[in-house]
Amino acid sequence: MKAVRICALIFFVSFASVCFASEAVPDPDLTSGSSHQMMSQIEKLIYGYVVQGGLIERLSKVEEDLFGRSLPGTMAERHAAILNFLDVGTDEQPSMIFKLAIAEWIVNKKIRASEPAARRLEDLEVNLTGSSRNGNPIVMRVESLLATLVMDPVVAQPVNLPGNTVMKFRFMDELSPAISKAGDFVRLELTNDLIVNQCLVAPAGSLLITEVREVKRPRMFGVPGEVRLSFNELKPLGNQRPLVCVGNESQAAIKEARRVGDRGEGAVIGAGAVSLAGAALLGPVGLVSGVFIRGNSIKIPAGSVTFVQTSGDCVVSAYPIPISLQTAENNIETSRPADNSPSQGNYNPDRDTIIKRDVFNRNSYGEPTNYGTVNNGGGNFELPPEQSIN
Repeated sequence: MKAVRICALIFFVSFASVCFASEAVPDPDLTSGSSHQMMSQIEKLIYGYVVQGGLIERLSKVEEDLFGRSLPGTMAERHAAILNFLDVGTDEQPSMIFKLAIAEWIVNKKIRASEPAARRLEDLEVNLTGSSRNGNPIVMRVESLLATLVMDPVVAQPVNLPGNTVMKFRFMDELSPAISKAGDFVRLELTNDLIVNQCLVAPAGSLLITEVREVKRPRMFGVPGEVRLSFNELKPLGNQRPLVCVGNESQAAIKEARRVGDRGEGAVIGAGAVSLAGAALLGPVGLVSGVFIRGNSIKIPAGSVTFVQTSGDCVVSAYPIPISLQTAENNIETSRPADNSPSQGNYNPDRDTIIKRDVFNRNSYGEPTNYGTVNNGGGNFELPPEQSIN
């Protein structure tokens, strides 16, 4: 235990030195907000809620909970260092949430990305040892867990996540015009591990960032209600956010899921006994970023499933899976047709999405292409003709 404590301290000191080095450039997306916004973001990552009180008091509590001591520097520097430590990491050290996810994945083969870090850590400790180590610095507790679970240090490795990679997601909450409103974020979790070249890109339980674009409740004279969703980004282990969309490959997977009866745990939308796979996808030709549903009694129950695909090639940080944690299924090579036509009949809902080598998105000269990339602004496109669900 003493060795773990010393290693954790060395890790923190080395990480802090990188964060505060003069040549270090903080992540602009994390540090562009006000001190209040950054403090709130930090607290939500750790505790799941915003703590009441003054900024100095709240910052001191976070530092004590994380490291057992206060950081040097100005308030802005300390905010930036903590955010980078929690959610970004460095080339030498993955972020703390990356490491926590690996510990969670090793134990449960799934992560709880929608839960705050402190709760996930406490539950892991209780499952493994029978008790929580609350009161000790969080960074030390994470390193202690990893030392128990895996021999080699947890590192990140850049890999290429090919475009048009199909992923299956499950709705975690019910969605309907009665309870949803524009601007709400909808929780969808990845159902299977996403693995590229024996590197874990996104474990089962990773989140798809989904937003309700528009809600119209049913009106008089039989005017149906409408719900429009935007599928924006995948949240993998690293801090990159690959764009996703609905395209030919994901629509083929939806059709196959309907054929084999894979409708998840919430199979019905409204009274029409139509699974989510029957919802009107924004398409049907080309790549767009969401789902449109219309009907007099719209309800997407928790547990319903849908499929999306990556919009284009993207380099992401992944966890090289040690040989001791690899399974026979990880050696399965999955591929798509050389042309961009939808594949048929090869969907397996119980198998991880595994890519053994980069064989996708190559033109006739062998050069990578970005077929299907959508606008980074989140879906500025013309909607197709409306399709109804009775």
